[in-house]
Amino acid sequence: MESSIYVNLRKLISVIDELRDIGLQKYINLPRICVVGTQSSGKSSVLESIVGLDFLPRGEGIVTRRPIEFRLIHIKDDSEIKHWATFEDDKNKKFTDFNQVREHINSLTDQIAGTNKGIIDEPIILNIYSTGCPDLSLIDLPGITRVPLKNSDQTDDIERLTREMAFRYVKDPRTIILAVLPANADMSTSDALQIARKVDPKGLRTIGVITKIDLMDKGVDASKMLLNDEINLRLGYTGVINRSSADIKQGKTIAQSLKDELDFFQNHPVYKKLPQSLYGTTSLTDKLTKVLLRHIKNFLPDIKIEINDRIRAINDKLFSLGTNVPLDSTKKTQILWSMITDYCEIFKNTLKGKYDKRLQVFIENNDIICGLKVRQIFNELLDEYAGKNVTSELSDNDIDDAICMHEGDSLPGFPSPDTFEFLILPHLKKIHTPVFNCLDKVSQTLEILSQKIANRVLTRFPKLSEQVLDLSQSILIREKENTHTILENYIDAETNYLFTNDISYLIEHGSIINMSEDEHNDSGSPNQDYGNYQKNQNKKYQQNNSHDNINVSQNNATGQSKYYQNIINESEYLTGKAAKFVSGAQKSVMNMWNKDKRKTRYNSQFIQEIRRRLDSYFNIVLRNVRDSVPKIIGYFLIRKLQEKMQFELYSDLNSEQKLYELLNEPPHVLKEREHLNKQLDILKKANQVLLKDPNITSINIDLFDANYEQDLIEMQKNIKIQNSSSISNNSPSQSYKQNFISSHTLSSSNDNHSIR
Repeated sequence: MESSIYVNLRKLISVIDELRDIGLQKYINLPRICVVGTQSSGKSSVLESIVGLDFLPRGEGIVTRRPIEFRLIHIKDDSEIKHWATFEDDKNKKFTDFNQVREHINSLTDQIAGTNKGIIDEPIILNIYSTGCPDLSLIDLPGITRVPLKNSDQTDDIERLTREMAFRYVKDPRTIILAVLPANADMSTSDALQIARKVDPKGLRTIGVITKIDLMDKGVDASKMLLNDEINLRLGYTGVINRSSADIKQGKTIAQSLKDELDFFQNHPVYKKLPQSLYGTTSLTDKLTKVLLRHIKNFLPDIKIEINDRIRAINDKLFSLGTNVPLDSTKKTQILWSMITDYCEIFKNTLKGKYDKRLQVFIENNDIICGLKVRQIFNELLDEYAGKNVTSELSDNDIDDAICMHEGDSLPGFPSPDTFEFLILPHLKKIHTPVFNCLDKVSQTLEILSQKIANRVLTRFPKLSEQVLDLSQSILIREKENTHTILENYIDAETNYLFTNDISYLIEHGSIINMSEDEHNDSGSPNQDYGNYQKNQNKKYQQNNSHDNINVSQNNATGQSKYYQNIINESEYLTGKAAKFVSGAQKSVMNMWNKDKRKTRYNSQFIQEIRRRLDSYFNIVLRNVRDSVPKIIGYFLIRKLQEKMQFELYSDLNSEQKLYELLNEPPHVLKEREHLNKQLDILKKANQVLLKDPNITSINIDLFDANYEQDLIEMQKNIKIQNSSSISNNSPSQSYKQNFISSHTLSSSNDNHSIR
């Protein structure tokens, strides 16, 4: 069982090491173990015990001032050289004397961090090959330091700096956290555990290491810590005994230290009763090996996916950058034509909302809806007037005054068409400003779109991008001015020539209406009074005539006298009534402007009809404008711009002199292409490494209890990797999000021993 585990571990570790060798860690985070703890908590001693070699710097105060990445490679026992080391800065130089390794670490630290105890986040990479070390990758970080050393380069915010450095390394979900804490300090105040709990609240990737157990006060032991009874971690704790300063001065070897460590635990009255897996460097190494094995197997599929995603993204980026510019003028012309075509086609497709794969490379998602923005601008044109009656601001007296005003000296009762024009024109003039605002908004949207496309599609040729943008803006301005003229003529026609063939309007308002019979005053009209008078006179005349016929001969003279008298009376009556009516009309005219003292001259129904006609006609004009203006702008600005842009750009730029000037790539584009090609080469090599053994992730590993395995699967689902850096960045993305509940209740003590 154990041999099978280590064979599988060697396979997986070899894959990770090979990925590191080709440089994949520059772009993608790989599984690793990170050691965190406070200054002087014993981190470096734990690492030396795991490696089995004495090679790390020692001294007073803070010693580890740069992160040190250890890549441990186990070699066969029959190797001629039992152990050696190489540094990343000079792989060809092999160190067999580990005192020289210590000196070189000090030298590299002083070169970057200075000689006065400064701390800097720039790792030293050390490869160690040994018959006595396991296959592991570990990173030793500078300890959390609370107070800066006197007369040193350490600043007052040294604690914040060391904490932030630790967070940067351990927040990666692919990193196993080795939290080192001394047994003779309060566990609840451990900096290592606090940092680990923030990034790994479930404790699924944190292993606790308890040091200085032999230095605890008499009568006190660390059994509760080791049994996971105080602060629970799913992977538990392991106790170790490190060499003291006195041991090191006396020349005590690590091998002897490991033997003394085992004797201490097995002969201690409390610890000897505990499972052997809870103490000793050997147990810690076994646990680290198994956890790392499971971790690598768990994340290799994600690494494969990330490699393929980055390969696709880089290929797209390289495609957008194009190949190196040829010297031949014919090929340069082809490049020019191709880039102008791409620019114009993407411009058209963006406006039309047409799916175009090139848009995914060049344009951000919010730019793709540019056509929708234009349509929204059209939809909002005069929207504030839709469904409203423009005459709501006019009182009946306003309308009545307008009717009377435009009667002039003509016969009253026949409203002039000027009345309608007088009342409607102020409202039609409101249309003018929104229409040209609409044109400005659409033009501005097209201008912004052309800028974004030019800056992205033509990014490799800044001079060409600038020239194309200038020409595009000139075409846009010219077509906008032409569209402006057309709109002015159209709006003038709509507002200054009143006409409609609208069927609804003609049916409802196209005929002359009858005056309604409203209540009248006592005087009435002359015609009406005269009609009533004549009816009475006719009745009297008929009665008199009947009586006179009986006595014709007797009263002939008398009858004639009455007849002429009637005519005289009628004439006098009509003359009086006419004078009375004219007098009333004159008074009405004199008072017509005094709105507080009069009623409207025209009856309410007539005024309401005028009001309805005004509203109806304005809505007809409004509908016409809202339909026609978008068509005018859409055709004379947008369509004409699309039709003319490609031809005019190509015609203007296609000259040998301009080709030479415009198709010169700036240095940053050349560097970016070179960097992308290097990155692509590394990613392809990494892909080949993973393809050597397609079944490597199917290795059967049964090391953890079922509950832990299920939690690990849930963690895998919840981790969302966010590649915050761009494809061209030199370092892998460090931005990861873990959707865990910070108040998660840790497992019960029954889950203390997760590793079998």
